[in-house]
Amino acid sequence: MSQPLNEVESPWGIVRCDICSDGAALTIAFSSETFTFHAQWLHDAKCDTGTSRTAATAYCSKLTDARIIKASIRSTAVDLDLVWQDGTRSCLPALWLRAYGPLVGQQPSTTVPLQGTAPKGWLANTLEIPHVDYQDIFAATEDQCSIVAESVLDLLLMNPSTGIIKIVNLPPPDLEGEHSKSNTLVTQVLKKLFGSVFQHPRRTGEKTFNVSSHHEEDAKRAHGLPNYDTAQVLLPHVDHAHYVHPIQIQGWYGLEGESENTFVSGLRALQTLQDEAPDLYEPFVTSQMAVGRKVDYYSPPLRQGAVDSPVTFHPGSSTAVKRFRWHAHLTGSLVTPFDTFQLARIAHQKFQEILTRDSHLLRVRLRPGDLYVWNNFTILHGRERVLVTPRTGVGQTVPEQVVADRYRELKTKSLKGVLGEDWVVHMPSEVLFQAGELVRGQT
Repeated sequence: MSQPLNEVESPWGIVRCDICSDGAALTIAFSSETFTFHAQWLHDAKCDTGTSRTAATAYCSKLTDARIIKASIRSTAVDLDLVWQDGTRSCLPALWLRAYGPLVGQQPSTTVPLQGTAPKGWLANTLEIPHVDYQDIFAATEDQCSIVAESVLDLLLMNPSTGIIKIVNLPPPDLEGEHSKSNTLVTQVLKKLFGSVFQHPRRTGEKTFNVSSHHEEDAKRAHGLPNYDTAQVLLPHVDHAHYVHPIQIQGWYGLEGESENTFVSGLRALQTLQDEAPDLYEPFVTSQMAVGRKVDYYSPPLRQGAVDSPVTFHPGSSTAVKRFRWHAHLTGSLVTPFDTFQLARIAHQKFQEILTRDSHLLRVRLRPGDLYVWNNFTILHGRERVLVTPRTGVGQTVPEQVVADRYRELKTKSLKGVLGEDWVVHMPSEVLFQAGELVRGQT
């Protein structure tokens, strides 16, 4: 059974829909793409009665065999009416269906749901770090601030070709406040973009962490931690690799002095590993490693550790990378079975070698007043050398949950009037991004 429509006013408008497999599936032709959905998935995921489920309606509470007996397109082509075999009805938004299609649907000639391909990231000579004006972040109206924040989060989280930005046209720093780690510029920027920052279990409130070449406190930091000796190379890494739940966003502000800092796209390094040594790819992404740290300069001392693989993928995908966990200075050993240890170790060595190639390692001279913000899940950072002393860098971070909530808040706001909020609640971030791009393409 099908329902055609000749005129489609939106890029996600439905042109045609066909019930297939005796009602167990529905093929929907949009203006640019065609996807086939499981009827059961449509029945489970529909939010036309609200986002929460009762005990009786939870999709996993009982066995069902959802079948569609009628499908029709509303005259606007942006809604789809379905009648189920039990006589109940649903109205599903076309934008919601179109955005979800690449993740859960099947396209013509495919036999499995689309998984996509691994993002390729960037090389040192291909990246142009986007600049974001400080004044735009702190715009006059809240709506303007939201628009800027949404574009920044898209660059950091959803665009594999960036993952890092530079904040420009900053006001002069409050040196006393910066040294005391309170109300710093980087904290102000991150709070404006994300709402809040990381609360450290030992540092009080929203204080930043400083890496300095001359303060007495830094001498204590360096005790027993050679990677904090600013005269030595700090290999590319992600921060909080030794945390069970690492932070996702990092901001770094050059307060005084100069240094040569480095950034690497973890996505590109992983792609290079897969291209050059495909036999090492699986041992690398699946191997477990122990990452830990003992910090005596806190009172009481802080001891933390985690065991995880170097790569975590987004749910539902075996190729879309969510997070890298990598810190060569803090990794103690591999936690792998005897038979796989040697190959896993070779894979780790290969990845580390790729990270330090000139082709992958972007070198940036960090000067006073420079402020960079990056996705700590996909961008690795390090330091080659200190150039001018005294030198102090001021860092601040944002946890994953704060980032996720803020992204959902901004996307929900941008889709208001186009897609009902209940339909947004369960959407993964990549689907929210796709919906936003579809709406943006129309405007």
